Amino acid sequence: MKYNTYLPIFSGFDYNSMFSFDYSAIEYELQEERKQKGLFSEVDFNKLDIDYKSYEENIAEKLCCQIAIALSDFIEGINFQGLAKNSVDVSIDIKEKEIASFIYTNKEKFCEYLKKRYTSYDGFFSWYSNDFDVWESETKKFSDFNKNGHYLGSILNFIAGQEGIKEEGFADILENIYIFDYVKNYQEFLNQSDNSLYELLTSNKVEKGFAEYVENSFNNGLVNSLCLPEKILSLINQFEQGRV
Repeated sequence: MKYNTYLPIFSGFDYNSMFSFDYSAIEYELQEERKQKGLFSEVDFNKLDIDYKSYEENIAEKLCCQIAIALSDFIEGINFQGLAKNSVDVSIDIKEKEIASFIYTNKEKFCEYLKKRYTSYDGFFSWYSNDFDVWESETKKFSDFNKNGHYLGSILNFIAGQEGIKEEGFADILENIYIFDYVKNYQEFLNQSDNSLYELLTSNKVEKGFAEYVENSFNNGLVNSLCLPEKILSLINQFEQGRV
């Protein structure tokens, strides 16, 4: 039987999540690639256009497959439904008898889990009961989750915890995610120039120190007194034409 719920084990895409978008990797790689192209000016990384939705959907779909395998003793499969606020909506085909048996076998620990997770306190109000009998009644002895899919997601979280299945165990998913594919304007940032003579020179393989010397000479009106290679003169002419 299939039920709609949230993806168990997964904690979301917030800043501290292992699955949050890795900005530092993007910034580092961009800077390194720009240096290789002779571009050393600063760029505003806040203007990166990132397709978060596609990135998160890709992660979520892969997680659904891997978590389904990890919980295969209790479920038949997980179907991705969509993204929710720091969560993932899914449909899960469960093995009712196996889930119910596990809960009753581990009743004491499940009661502790409910008390810890669903007891209200200052600053937190629980929308769900922390009483075993209520959960048993609401789910028809842990075999029917039509009334509220949250029960199923939480029970699977409990089972995963008891089985030692942790979110960190799915980190290898990231190895198959190429985050640069989700930066829509990566090439624009890669080739962005400050339009200085210095960067025109360095992007054309002129050594940084000599490029700085030529630019300083140009800015001080001394470039015509220098004996420069034809390549440099051509680039200076190109720069002057671009300023017109």
